[in-house]
Amino acid sequence: MEEKIRQQAIHRHLNGEKPKSIYESLGRSKKWFFKWLKRYQSGIPDWYKDQPKKPHRSPNRISETERQRIIQIRTQLEEETYGQYGVSAIKWELSKSGHRLPSDRTINRVIKQEGLVKKNCLRSQGN
Repeated sequence: MEEKIRQQAIHRHLNGEKPKSIYESLGRSKKWFFKWLKRYQSGIPDWYKDQPKKPHRSPNRISETERQRIIQIRTQLEEETYGQYGVSAIKWELSKSGHRLPSDRTINRVIKQEGLVKKNCLRSQGN
């Protein structure tokens, strides 16, 4: 429905109707009208369709290599008898190897996605 209204607005404009009368009669804003006029003038065949709002790239996204490195360090730290294996310990190990340090939130997200989150044993026993 919305796509038809966009096409209709531009068609009316091409037939000589003034922009103000078009967008006012359709209950739209001046900004709306000129956005769709600009898209029409771009020459894109599907100019009247919505474009995806998802970003084209995620600049802060970590690579699969970095992800695997976090998982590997976490697994190694868990195998130590009395070792720490939280975010701080993982960041410490990453810094020793000279790798870029992801944020605490990123490390936590990777650990959670991989099902490596462990509940505190003392709390679960009620101590």
